[in-house]
Amino acid sequence: MVKVSDEQVDFILHEIEARGVTIEDLQWNLLDHMCCIIENEMSETDNFDQFFQGLLPRFFNDNLREIQEETELLLTFKHFYAMKKTVNISGLLAAVLTLMGSVLKVFHLPGAGIAFVLGIAFFSLIFLPLMIALKFRDEGTKTDKLVLSFGFLVGIVTSLGFLFKMMHWPWANILMLTGLVSFTFVYVPLYFFTRVRRPELRFNTTVNSVLMMACGGLLFAMYNLGYSTKVEESSQQAYRLLNEEVQKMDQPRVTSVNQQDVKALQKQVKRLNQEIVELKSLIIMNSTQMTKQEYDATSEDEAYSQLPKEEAMSRVLNGSMQGKWENICKMTEEVNGKLKAAYPEQKDLIFEISSIDLASNTTKIALQNLTLIQMHLRLLKLIAS
Repeated sequence: MVKVSDEQVDFILHEIEARGVTIEDLQWNLLDHMCCIIENEMSETDNFDQFFQGLLPRFFNDNLREIQEETELLLTFKHFYAMKKTVNISGLLAAVLTLMGSVLKVFHLPGAGIAFVLGIAFFSLIFLPLMIALKFRDEGTKTDKLVLSFGFLVGIVTSLGFLFKMMHWPWANILMLTGLVSFTFVYVPLYFFTRVRRPELRFNTTVNSVLMMACGGLLFAMYNLGYSTKVEESSQQAYRLLNEEVQKMDQPRVTSVNQQDVKALQKQVKRLNQEIVELKSLIIMNSTQMTKQEYDATSEDEAYSQLPKEEAMSRVLNGSMQGKWENICKMTEEVNGKLKAAYPEQKDLIFEISSIDLASNTTKIALQNLTLIQMHLRLLKLIAS
């Protein structure tokens, strides 16, 4: 067994300090370990310098200073393992509660809101902040730590925005928009440009950046998925036309200049109303997947109540319905022509069918517009009977 001399001890201690280990207690601990290994493993024929150089790589991956950095981090994060355990538990609870809230919400069961709030609270207020602290331990450069911490903060803001949106709380849109814009247009470019220059990280950085940009872009595109411009316009038109019909109801009955035109008008109105009834039934049966027998066995209001929620956004007309709608437009113009002949002074009795673009309407707005035309036909019967 070889005994380490005092000169060799001084040499080892000097090398430890020269390689970046400056904590005195750590220096002496490393010295003790190295001396024990040398005395137990080095033979008398071995060269001390060569054996020592071969011994050093056992203590690090890149350089000996890693040991000091690890020690400093452990001293800084005294509760590192407790934090790591808390991260695991909070992450699991966040995933389970959020998933549970989603399932409960889909089936409209009680407890969905509570599960969502708890799940996202665990994720945003416990899991992500602890991940920021732990990543300071793992990441190498200060820039990487700052960029990653910024990303986690953006994640906290965005997840809280989604929670506020789901619970219909104020400031939801501001939180969501701030988080999504910061993630897509600030964090992802920062992440890419701070890491892509390092050859060992280039491939992973590129792949991660593409995935994050795609996800951020999709979420940003879905941020304000509301009614389209045409749907909003058609809804406003239906409201305006309805108000006009209400105002027309205040008019007194009018006298026709030609009774034959009145009779022809009444027949045309009856035929037009029947066409509208048939088109409405087609729309409802197509959307609810009801058969003709099922539809006839229930009231129109009950059938309307069975329309799926997504029908508030889906377009209404297929080929056969489009042909029927064109026929209704043609018949309405014929009714308008008879109105002009029978009541030349009553221009406000004319219904402008061209103001309704049923092809751009959603199912529910289309049904409202068709009912509005029926309301006008009933009004004509009242005023011109």
